[in-house]
Amino acid sequence: MNNSTIPKLLELAAHSLLSREAMPALEEFTVDLFPPLLTAAFSKGHKKALKELVQAWPFPFLRLGSLIVRWPNQDSLQAVLDGLEALPANRTCPRKSELRVLDLTLDFEQVQGKGASEALAKFPFWLPSTVKAEIPQATARPKPTENAKKGLRQPWEPVKLHIDLFLRGPFKLDTFLSGLLNRVERSCGSLHLCCRKLHIEEMPFNSLIGILKTLDLNFIQELEVFDWFRALSEQSLFATQLGRMCNLQSLKLAYYHWAFSPDGEQSSSYFLSQLSKLAHLQKLHLSYSYLSGNLHQVLSCLQSPLQTLEIRSCTLLDTDITYLSQSPHATCLKKLDLSGNNLSHVVPGPLETLLQEVSGTLQHLDLNHCRLKDGHLSAILPALCRCSHLSSLGLSDNPVSRAGLMTLLEHTTGLMELKRVLYPIPVECCVYLQGLSWGPVNKGKLCQVQAELQKVLQAVQRADMQWSPPLPSPLPVRLVQLD
Repeated sequence: MNNSTIPKLLELAAHSLLSREAMPALEEFTVDLFPPLLTAAFSKGHKKALKELVQAWPFPFLRLGSLIVRWPNQDSLQAVLDGLEALPANRTCPRKSELRVLDLTLDFEQVQGKGASEALAKFPFWLPSTVKAEIPQATARPKPTENAKKGLRQPWEPVKLHIDLFLRGPFKLDTFLSGLLNRVERSCGSLHLCCRKLHIEEMPFNSLIGILKTLDLNFIQELEVFDWFRALSEQSLFATQLGRMCNLQSLKLAYYHWAFSPDGEQSSSYFLSQLSKLAHLQKLHLSYSYLSGNLHQVLSCLQSPLQTLEIRSCTLLDTDITYLSQSPHATCLKKLDLSGNNLSHVVPGPLETLLQEVSGTLQHLDLNHCRLKDGHLSAILPALCRCSHLSSLGLSDNPVSRAGLMTLLEHTTGLMELKRVLYPIPVECCVYLQGLSWGPVNKGKLCQVQAELQKVLQAVQRADMQWSPPLPSPLPVRLVQLD
């Protein structure tokens, strides 16, 4: 018997046991049988067996993401959660559950894989989904049980539920998610809801604060907020919650209204004071927010240098670029995105200085929609060519000519780690108005430009370097080895 047949035999044995009217006592099973038994029970929706298996689970960790994708059944998942409830007082089980972490998250491969769409339809809180409905009234927090009031010890140690939340509105909480939140509240501390990634978009403020109070804020590592609260009281309350996310590594804010007064005194000081508490922050993304002349007030409050900084469409001034080039962040950045800002007025000048400062660490650079012309590219080329670790470069939607593109290519082929370049459609191939491209695109001329670019790539033997425009290309600009 080879090793490949053993999992199949275990699966058959598990289904055979579950098909009986009464399953044998779990304490008689070896720990090796628990995973195939739980998989079989989940696939067939054996709710009683699932509950008992969780109550006697012999391992500290249980991940259900792959099972949810294969068999997206809410009843099965509810049964697993039911198994986390306190054991009945009259039940004696020689094998006490060792479960400490129940992981409900989906990784990237699972989300992209076959069957994920059905799973996500059943559990829409994992990925962005909008359900048009009436906004529910806030649910009152349940009163603590008598045991909790008396300080009696819970039968189990706390179990952590790992989950990713992507919330978009106006919406009605998914039935399963709503039940899960209520279950955590009723547990009086025996269940901790741990959210690694939290995405918020157009969500009623009261509902958001209610969910944040249910979550273990220390566990949140990535936060994305794509709508901002208008009332100052709401901003202040959310800032307080943000300051408690002490392990936050990535923060993305869009459409935030920074209230900086003309004399330099800021009314956003409380928010920045909470931002300064995020000692582990490595990535900061700010977009569609008016930051002109005030970038230093945002970045100076951070405790440690950033590795990723994205400031998109924030109307940056030359003073902002100058500050960034002189800040501690510049020499640590691995990714820099200044897309959507008019940088034509900082070349020559601060932009070249900034590129020189980031050259030792920078791997990804995006300068899309920055109104850069041939002369601007020529001015920053010396500094750009010093970025020896650069692997991707984005320059789409800049009014650059065919000749400017050729010059850029000839100078950057010496960057051996540069693999991907998103280049702008040349001005000979489309119309630019106020620095932005407007269709239609002359595909014939674009093909000619691509052919010329590929000829250069062939000449310098850069088969690993791919240049592409920001739209489907009939000729991928990549050197292909021919037999």
